[in-house]
Amino acid sequence: MERFEELLQEGKLFEAEEFLQNLDQSDDNVLYYWGRLYSRKGDEVKATSYYAKALEINPNNEEARVRLEIAREIVSFRDPHLYNH
Repeated sequence: MERFEELLQEGKLFEAEEFLQNLDQSDDNVLYYWGRLYSRKGDEVKATSYYAKALEINPNNEEARVRLEIAREIVSFRDPHLYNH
């Protein structure tokens, strides 16, 4: 997954997405990386979904567990009332 990490670090999100599409979508690590991609895109709700799917397949995926907690905190921190002013 070095290539994915490189693409993510370089901000090449479209290329990173294409890279992930060519991998086994039932692999917990691939689902984890989808979560990372959506987190980078600023879509923490979607990222949360992918981290949770990764944990369903492999409850021992600690990276997915940690990222899921972080993503949930970010989602719960957002207050829709702040945007109404």
